[in-house]
Amino acid sequence: MKWLSILAVAFVVNCSYKVGNFKEVSLEAPSNLEVVGTGTVEGRECGFSLFNNTWYNQNIAAAARDALSYAPGATGLKDVTIKGKHGVFLFLNCVYVEGTPVVEKAAGKKK
Repeated sequence: MKWLSILAVAFVVNCSYKVGNFKEVSLEAPSNLEVVGTGTVEGRECGFSLFNNTWYNQNIAAAARDALSYAPGATGLKDVTIKGKHGVFLFLNCVYVEGTPVVEKAAGKKK
C-alpha cells in the first residue's frame, strides 16, 4: 500500500502543468509578410527524461521548424504561441509552437 501511495503522489506531481516562470512577450511583426495557406500550424519537440531531471530541455527552434514543415513555402511564423508540457506519458517532455505561417514579400524590383 505504501508503494501505491508513493506512485500516486509521483503521478500527480509529474502531470502538473505550467511549471516554471514563463513570461508573455509581444513583438511587432514586419508589415511585408504574406500568409501562406489557411489557418495555423503546430509543431512540437519532445524528449525523454528520467525522473524529470531534464525539464524543458527541448528546443523551441526545432518545434518551429516542425511547424513550418506543415506549410510548404513558409519561412516564418507570426502570432506565435509556445507551450511546454512535462510528464506527458510520465517521462516525455514536449514544447509546442503554434502560429500562422508567413513568407516575406519581395521588395520592389531593382532597375
